[in-house]
Amino acid sequence: ALPGSFGRMWIGPLLPQFLAEFPDVRIEAEFSNRFVDLVAENFDVAVRLGALEDSRLVARKVATRRRLLCAAPSYLARRGTPATPEALLEHSCLGFSGFQTFPAWEMTDSTGRRVSIEVSGPLVTDDAEVLVEAAVQGVGLMMSTDWLVGRELADGRLVPVLEDWTLADEGAVYVVMPSAKGQAAKTRAFADWIGKRFAPVPPWRR
Repeated sequence: ALPGSFGRMWIGPLLPQFLAEFPDVRIEAEFSNRFVDLVAENFDVAVRLGALEDSRLVARKVATRRRLLCAAPSYLARRGTPATPEALLEHSCLGFSGFQTFPAWEMTDSTGRRVSIEVSGPLVTDDAEVLVEAAVQGVGLMMSTDWLVGRELADGRLVPVLEDWTLADEGAVYVVMPSAKGQAAKTRAFADWIGKRFAPVPPWRR
């Protein structure tokens, strides 16, 4: 079980390599943003983002993730670069309705000061990949997880904004499995293999 966007971007392209190394293993992959019950639905393994709540599972942290604000150079050239969180109120901000705090963007500076800014803008959607494309085309500022915009940051299509501020929900990437008791060798092999591909630095930060 794989998260939709994350799975397509960072796990899907690795599956052919895994199958080449383990030709006797068959993978049935579900790419979905729904929360699957590994035990009830008979999944061997899942990749999950953020906090873990199911104590029946064995979890292995394979990478960290962080949120950031970013925008296209063309947008910043046209509208200016915000110097404070409060300045975001004067900007076009792209809204992801899947964020728990939507439409508020919560931030903390190095002194511990916390602010919550209710942003607005021309586009709100539950599809993060649509927002990335809109941001690249200069429609507005975007709050994103680093794995989602790693390629765009690397090639300069997007640039970070307000880098001195930390955004809520840093989180991590986990490989989770049912109880270790009776765990299949194929399951452990997949978890180990993914962990090695994401260490010591996850691919979206290379």
